[in-house]
Amino acid sequence: MPWNDQKGGNGGPWGSGGGSGDDKNGSPWGRPSGGGQQGPDLEDQLRKVQDRFRGSFKGRGNGGGSGGDGGGKGLGIAGIGFLAVALLLGWGATGAVVVDAGEQAAVFQFGKWKRNLGAGIHFHLPSPIESHEIIPVESQQEVRIGNTLNESLMLTEDENIADVQFSVFWKVKSDQPQNFILNVKDPDEAVPLVAESVMREVVGKSELQRVITTERAEVARQVKEQTQALLDEYEAGIEIIEVQIAKGDPPQQVIEAFNDVNVAQQDAEQLINQAQRYANQVVPEARGEASRMLQEAEGYRDQVIANATGEASRFDQIYEEYRKAPRVTRERMYLETMENVLKRTDKMILDNNSGAVPYLQLDRSGRPNAN
Repeated sequence: MPWNDQKGGNGGPWGSGGGSGDDKNGSPWGRPSGGGQQGPDLEDQLRKVQDRFRGSFKGRGNGGGSGGDGGGKGLGIAGIGFLAVALLLGWGATGAVVVDAGEQAAVFQFGKWKRNLGAGIHFHLPSPIESHEIIPVESQQEVRIGNTLNESLMLTEDENIADVQFSVFWKVKSDQPQNFILNVKDPDEAVPLVAESVMREVVGKSELQRVITTERAEVARQVKEQTQALLDEYEAGIEIIEVQIAKGDPPQQVIEAFNDVNVAQQDAEQLINQAQRYANQVVPEARGEASRMLQEAEGYRDQVIANATGEASRFDQIYEEYRKAPRVTRERMYLETMENVLKRTDKMILDNNSGAVPYLQLDRSGRPNAN
């Protein structure tokens, strides 16, 4: 019977048109009589839903009475069993994990980490007993730092200001995805903060010239090592792959003056290098010339000493011979001396009886004709 039936009776306390006294289905939510079309009966709708649910397993009963009630009860048990099995299967499916290549799954039991799962299909206890979270551990991330002046301007050891912009490349450690999940709330914020702090420390211990010239690679290496050490201390589960310094210049306001100073320093270094190159060329030549002169002097000295020694030895030998035969020795010495003198002059030998005329030019007669 509809709860909002307005036929007969005094009705219940919540409606003026309730059913008769023998109506056991009188509803306290019955609508008051007052005109207008009444809505559908809720009890009839529930009964129709029950009939459809039972008919889906065994069909409708053959008749009314107790047989119909018994059949409905049996169908309800079967449906509940089927629904329970479906719920159990669905609950068990929450423990299935499919991990792709390059990923790691961290399994938690009541919120506490238990183990990690590699690539493949895995199963764990269903939720909420155990849950999992999949993290890409081979995906490389990039964070750029220094896009604003507040981030890029840093103070150096020699009290200059450097404008530094750099990038940090990182990824999740393949053996520590649980640390990344539990200890890092926002990696896009944590990595830049740590890297910027370390960069400011390294730049603060370095001179400006070292930061903006050829030692950028050394600065980047120190930043990478110290950032990794700090993240490991935090147990963040993050691996720093590389740090690249994209820009390291003085502030824009003084960059022209700084460039002039650099040009002057480069010119000074160039002149020093030229002078050093000239010195490296001249000094070896001078040393070589000095060595040659010393060798020539030593050779001349040895020659003079050898000649003097030989002359002294020859004089001693002649003196010994002179002591033995003075006359013969004198004649031999005279002849040898005349031989040495006359062999360098033109000579003409005349016989006293040759009859040569006095005006004969004897000094030219032995020489070839100039014509």
